[in-house]
Amino acid sequence: MTDIKDRRREDRKRVLKGGKLFFNNYAISLDCTIRNESDHGMQLRLDPQVAVPKAFALLNRKDGTLADAKLVWKHGDSIGVEFSTEMKDVLSFSKADIRRMSIIATRG
Repeated sequence: MTDIKDRRREDRKRVLKGGKLFFNNYAISLDCTIRNESDHGMQLRLDPQVAVPKAFALLNRKDGTLADAKLVWKHGDSIGVEFSTEMKDVLSFSKADIRRMSIIATRG
């Protein structure tokens, strides 16, 4: 069996950052922890009971960046994601979009 690391385009840097997944046109959000990252993907930890959709938007809360992503693998409370778009600074979005994401991201 091929090692997961061997299938990646590049090595990932270990980190511990907060994140948030958005799907269903930003109507639903899930908290997650970013455990490692690269320019093309991340490993995330989240509640293993939650069904994760195949595609979603991923917010890196510490860096203030957002990208579209797709689910590549899931094992227990860990998932591997690959970016479909480049990570963009949320401050480059319209004020209305930032406000909407902020409201959703802070909901309990």
